Amino acid sequence: MTHGLNDAIQQLAKVLTAENAALTAMDFAAAGALLAPKHAAADALASALRAASAQVAEPALLAELGALAEENRHLLNRAMRVQRRVLDLVARAARSTQTTARYGAGGRLATLAVPRSLAKRA
Repeated sequence: MTHGLNDAIQQLAKVLTAENAALTAMDFAAAGALLAPKHAAADALASALRAASAQVAEPALLAELGALAEENRHLLNRAMRVQRRVLDLVARAARSTQTTARYGAGGRLATLAVPRSLAKRA
């Protein structure tokens, strides 16, 4: 029964390693694609733990999994901070857009959305 437990630990470690590599490269699409396999591997590990009862997994595997999980937590937090900054920049740019009156080619009043920073320079 320990063999199944060790296999489940190794499978989750494999998925976490791939996700950590994607997050390190800031490839959020690749990291997101690993969400379903990560959940499946975590569910398989939970099932293996329930089935293993009193048997224990290899300590080295557990230590590796713990280190990968900690790195994963750190990288996910960093990814969320990066995405929050990007969204803040987009929101700030949207708020700073003002409508400036301009005349079109036909002499009619046309409105263009111009960022405030550019409008102030004119």
